[in-house]
Amino acid sequence: MAEVFTRLDKRKIRVAARGAEDKRRHRRVPLQLVGRFLDQHSGEQKCRLIDVSPGGAKIMAKKPPMPSDTIVLLIDGLGRMEGKVLRKGENWFSLEFTAHMRKRDRLADAITWRFNMERLGLEEDRAAPRKQGKGRAVLHFSDGVKIDADVVDVSISGAAFSCLERPRINEEVRVGEMRGTVARIWDGGFAVAFMPPSGENANAA
Repeated sequence: MAEVFTRLDKRKIRVAARGAEDKRRHRRVPLQLVGRFLDQHSGEQKCRLIDVSPGGAKIMAKKPPMPSDTIVLLIDGLGRMEGKVLRKGENWFSLEFTAHMRKRDRLADAITWRFNMERLGLEEDRAAPRKQGKGRAVLHFSDGVKIDADVVDVSISGAAFSCLERPRINEEVRVGEMRGTVARIWDGGFAVAFMPPSGENANAA
């Protein structure tokens, strides 16, 4: 009987982990990028992204398309996406992307990179903007030490860096506009957990 409960508990943990991962990957984040979209009624129009997730986006436009319309959206730095309009306002509309899981994963990587580029003071590698480990950052620690490090991985809630220096666990650090603490150290680098910017809200798509 104990073995049965153990299997059930492990299954619940796996299910909960998958649910948490899906929720994290579909968080709506503010990202203002310019682009254009093709509307079947009004043709091609310029637009600006307001926020986005791998599941959908909110767009600013002079002539928003009608709910239920299918549009093609092209955003600088994110690429081409197709979606169905859910609702509209006077100068905005929201849509749900219609894409397979693999493309949503690629979009999630591109969104994460763009979201963190300016905030971390990173420069974009245009040859491979969606790949990990493409950028170099300057980290400022609370004791006045400054470290140049390669970006290994970056997400909305944290980042991993590769360098020879070894900071202390829980030590405060600033990277660009972001502040956080050292959460983990391994041979060849360390990870930083970011503190959410004041007033920032991330809503599910």
